[in-house]
Amino acid sequence: MKSTVHAFALHTLRYGDSSLIVSCFTKQYGLQSYMLRGILGGKRKKKVSKSLFEPLNLVAFEASKTGANKLGYLNEAHILQPYTAIPFDLKKKAVIFFLAEVIYQIVQEEQEANPDLFSFLEKRMRWLDQVENIGLFHIKFLLDLTRYMGFYPNLSENKAPYFDLQEGCMSHHKPKHPFIEGPTKDLWVLLLGTDFDKLQSIRLSHKGKMTLLECILNYFKLHLQQFKIPKSSAVLNEVFKTP
Repeated sequence: MKSTVHAFALHTLRYGDSSLIVSCFTKQYGLQSYMLRGILGGKRKKKVSKSLFEPLNLVAFEASKTGANKLGYLNEAHILQPYTAIPFDLKKKAVIFFLAEVIYQIVQEEQEANPDLFSFLEKRMRWLDQVENIGLFHIKFLLDLTRYMGFYPNLSENKAPYFDLQEGCMSHHKPKHPFIEGPTKDLWVLLLGTDFDKLQSIRLSHKGKMTLLECILNYFKLHLQQFKIPKSSAVLNEVFKTP
């Protein structure tokens, strides 16, 4: 039985000459994939546009849950929460493409609905669209994302000199596993304890952002078996070189 589904678009794959397979993180069912037949071909008027499924667009459509490795079919869809700034801001678009790659990987490991994660994405995408200076948004976003994936950092000993990336906790002894220390560790702790609305107060050089982002992505690799560094991370770092 079909119902109204709310979904974040994550990934698209061309199928044949004129069709598209879109993968979405849905509020009701988790990760689902749908076939959009004939969306790329012909000049006839279509009820569904490819542009609706740009990365992390929030869309709504009628669909039922599909089984593993099966495709649903969409004939209609519409934007549920239109962005007003993201489509016209190079940095925000780079962040969106990067985050969509990350989220697409992590929800594949779940394959189930995660309403708390979906609510988190709704709030953060709305915030990103509205804020003028995104600053450390993508880094803070990734750190907070771990809360919904089961490996949120344990900072109960936040004065310790090391953070053990493999164990996910602070350490008073130099770990044998990958770890962070010094200013990078201090920023890690600071960002985890900072609200999004106060991110603007934290200043960090481009090199510092790259170092911290690399640490976070390695943290994801250590805790998610199939996780790979997103290809778009290189583009993201280039975009953030500009003032």
